[in-house]
Amino acid sequence: MLESDLPERVAQCLARHQVGDQSVAVALSGGIDSMVLLDALAPLKAKNASRRLALTAIHVNHGISANADAWTGFCHAQCAQRGVPLTVAVVEVDRNSGAGLEAAARAARYAALMQSGAAFVLAAQHQDDQAETVLHQMLRGTGLNGLAGMGESRPLRAGQTLLRPLLTSSRAEIEAYATRHKLEWIEDESNLDTAFTRNFIRHELLPLIATRFPHYAESLSRTAQHAAESAELLAALAVVDLGCDDNPGRREVRADILDALPRARQVNALYHWLRWQKVSPPSKLQLADWAAQLFRPAAAGKAQQAGGHGFLIRRRQNRLSLHPAAGPAEQGGQGHAQSDN
Repeated sequence: MLESDLPERVAQCLARHQVGDQSVAVALSGGIDSMVLLDALAPLKAKNASRRLALTAIHVNHGISANADAWTGFCHAQCAQRGVPLTVAVVEVDRNSGAGLEAAARAARYAALMQSGAAFVLAAQHQDDQAETVLHQMLRGTGLNGLAGMGESRPLRAGQTLLRPLLTSSRAEIEAYATRHKLEWIEDESNLDTAFTRNFIRHELLPLIATRFPHYAESLSRTAQHAAESAELLAALAVVDLGCDDNPGRREVRADILDALPRARQVNALYHWLRWQKVSPPSKLQLADWAAQLFRPAAAGKAQQAGGHGFLIRRRQNRLSLHPAAGPAEQGGQGHAQSDN
């Protein structure tokens, strides 16, 4: 792809997601990626007077860098040049959350974006970011959902969608666009700190990989797409196996139809059912242990339960139901299974 195609790809992304007169906010850090996205979107704001893009921008000031206020001023100036209204959200990053500074800053940033009120929030992650994400998830031993990396869209909250219009654009294309259009941008000094895992992957690991696999970004992006498709198929299979096609989020499902299925399908059904209940599933190994206890034909007449991590799954009269953990089930948080008699 050519960098000259980049604005058209952005417009096509908006068309795919039926972005019309709804409010759109660009997540503007002031870095090269978000500046290219803002510049590619600005012409759409006035392209069609009858259905012009209701474009705004939101800048999140984390207060971490000594340059944070200067970056805010830069974003104000760039938006003013393009006639794009800017909202600045000043957030406080919880440095003691235990999740690490990167994760805490990301959580604070997305919380601020969700408060923007825009129907669509546009983020500037690109193909190389996707490759970094997929490789990081692979090294962590993630499942298919992690390998799927970042989707082009995902819901932020009711009535609000996050879009990534640059996800098929490479870093090289973005840099070429910025150079051709003589854009200005800021450089966040923390992006060079390889103490952060993502920066280590970007500056140390991927350049080495590129010496042998120069097209790694495209390859890892394809891996993400394959994983996303497989994850979608497994979710559909879980709906069939649970017999809940009319309502995947139901709190109670049949258990007996799972008894004769292979263990992998039982685990898959439990995994998706828990996610649909807004419960974070444990490891696949733990789920396999629970499945072995819950899905036994010989136990059809007995009440069984499995759980931990703050909840219980009960099987009674061939029905599975989810309950808050009580008593021994929540001790230690490791999970267990036992007879309910």
